[in-house]
Amino acid sequence: MRVLPINVWRVLALLGGVFFHHTLVQGQDLPIRPLRVMPGPRAYESRTLQFTVIGAMPGSALGPPTQSLILTNHVQMDPTLLVIVCERVKTELLQLLGSSEPWSGRILITVQGDAFPTEAVHVQAQWNAGRWSYRLVVPGQLERPRLVRALTRALLLEIANRENPSQRVAEIPLWLEEGLATHLLAACGDDLVPEMRTMISETRLTYPDAFAETRKILRGQAPISFADLAMGIGDQVEPAAWERFRRSTQLLVAELLNLPDGKLAMRQFLRQLPGYLNSQLAFERAFAADFPSLLDLEKWWAVVWMNFAGREQHMRLSRDRSLDQLDEIMAAPIAVRRGTNSVPGRKDLPLRELIANTDFAQHQPAIVQATVQLQILQHNTPVELTRLIGDYREALLVYLRRRTEFTPKSSSRSADAKIATKDVIAKLDLLDVIRGDFQRVDAAIVTPPQSAD
Repeated sequence: MRVLPINVWRVLALLGGVFFHHTLVQGQDLPIRPLRVMPGPRAYESRTLQFTVIGAMPGSALGPPTQSLILTNHVQMDPTLLVIVCERVKTELLQLLGSSEPWSGRILITVQGDAFPTEAVHVQAQWNAGRWSYRLVVPGQLERPRLVRALTRALLLEIANRENPSQRVAEIPLWLEEGLATHLLAACGDDLVPEMRTMISETRLTYPDAFAETRKILRGQAPISFADLAMGIGDQVEPAAWERFRRSTQLLVAELLNLPDGKLAMRQFLRQLPGYLNSQLAFERAFAADFPSLLDLEKWWAVVWMNFAGREQHMRLSRDRSLDQLDEIMAAPIAVRRGTNSVPGRKDLPLRELIANTDFAQHQPAIVQATVQLQILQHNTPVELTRLIGDYREALLVYLRRRTEFTPKSSSRSADAKIATKDVIAKLDLLDVIRGDFQRVDAAIVTPPQSAD
């Protein structure tokens, strides 16, 4: 029987994103197959060291069930692979929130193999030695939404408590936890939590429609007010009512993040939660620029719901028309003189050239207008173009924020402006290349191949 040296097994484990703690003995050789199932639980740390998963191997007395015993729509909580999934969920969540700050609280996950899949998964926050840490226990098999919800809650608690010196843990509202978890699953699909045994997932060539299922569930439904969403929902509710709540919170969270500076406001909301017994007060303070009052918030939410309910997939613009409109948005008309005594005329100049060759005061209005137009186009474009349009809008919003805020990265505001200008031009150049690829593909489809005579 072929064997691999112990060092080879460790390298393979590191490539998989898992560090094994005291699971193997130096100098021993292990067979390739069958692998010997270790009787007791072991600890596995994630790539960034934030997550530690403790559990026994599948099929052992203390481990999760074997793959043949996993229920439909459930995934096996193999600890060696669960620790990788934790990092996947964390990466997607931080990208959704636009956060790049380092973590400060460890998250410990214990896999209790013999626990029933229906048992509640609670996240416990612990204050020790001036730092917060978090623990949760998961059964040997779990439904994807419940796993992502538990990990999302743990990560949100960690973000909210980073600057919390008190011993009172932040309270994460259910609408935020459930909305983010549902949106992550809808946007990433099964790639977020692939089949545990093989970690194989289908490679997507296009981005999924994150609201396809939400449209089906909310079609014909009356809107749920923000006040009702903020109050949450009880445990003993009908499945249809729970799905309506889930999908409503997904739409709410996605639209809040899509606001100008929505990601920044959401991060501020999380940071302010420890200081409020009522999370709604923290929300009002973080989003005060967008919603001066709760009445303004409810009006905005009613418009969002009405627009969403009235828009179906088949009502989106064609791909060609969407690309044409994107070209028009990214080419801003400006007033130019063709001669000393001539009347100023209008000329289309790419936003990239405006940013590179004019003062900020001159091109700021054009960029603000472009961000609004891109947001409207993003809601009406085919699914495969929504990511590209969203990236254009995000690049411009980041540039506007950096030009109006002074950062400690440099010694002067002028230096900040040069860095911000350089970064946004590089980003726009990259997105223009991607946009050109879409246009070339469309041209190749429309133009039939020449037949050889």
